[in-house]
Amino acid sequence: MGTLKGLIDRGKAEEGYVEKASAFGLDSKMDNRGDNNYTKYSRDVSGAGLNGCQGQPWCCTFQFWLDLMEYGVEEALRHWNMSHDNYIGYNCFATYNAFKRAGRVGMTPELGAVGIFNFSHAGRVVRIYSEGGQKWWDCLEGNTSSNLADRNGGQVKIKKRPWSDSSVKGFCYIDYSEPAGWRKGASGYWYQYADGSYPANKWELINHHWYLFNQAGQMVTGWHRWDSSRKLCDPDDGGGQWYFLDNTAGGELEGACWHTTDYGAQEIWYVE
Repeated sequence: MGTLKGLIDRGKAEEGYVEKASAFGLDSKMDNRGDNNYTKYSRDVSGAGLNGCQGQPWCCTFQFWLDLMEYGVEEALRHWNMSHDNYIGYNCFATYNAFKRAGRVGMTPELGAVGIFNFSHAGRVVRIYSEGGQKWWDCLEGNTSSNLADRNGGQVKIKKRPWSDSSVKGFCYIDYSEPAGWRKGASGYWYQYADGSYPANKWELINHHWYLFNQAGQMVTGWHRWDSSRKLCDPDDGGGQWYFLDNTAGGELEGACWHTTDYGAQEIWYVE
């Protein structure tokens, strides 16, 4: 079963992929570089029985590919308010209209939402955060470059965008909700909220215990730093205070924060 975090992690892993000159080397990030819009994303969407539009601009196809790979074709189509018969996930504005008819568009960035830009381009909200007293969101985009307004740059990039980006036509909201709880991935444990989002660079009180999650959303164990002023786990500059998170692998309270009692004893912190 797919998850929003799995989709976002999958998407981030694609950063640096470049389009190809032909159908050769589609699975390599860098081989056969060209400007003919050949990608593995179009190939895989076509392989699922849909129109992958190989050789055509692929920014929106890349976004659908993420849902396809994480959830399978039927669930991906449901997410995008489409069917096998009326699939138009290769077209930015047609995709926006499909979500609009379903009443699932708006102007506020939400984790996992597909952003449609006025210049016929699509991206995915993969991170929401504050920095320098302002709110920002990271956008995962295909067929672009480091230029914020590039709709045909030929590669996958993550871009930092201002909260109220005037180039956004609207956001397409996808329902990734499922019961809240712990999840385990290849890199360890993380916690998913009921709406499909998850804590990252954050402390979370879960079942009377404090847990710390790093920027990627993974629960950390052992000694780690937390910078409370910048809300950062293990900042690169070594700032913040040290905390110890239980590192008993497979233990019932793995990841729970320890503290010092009023009597000087060390124990796992239990919060009433």
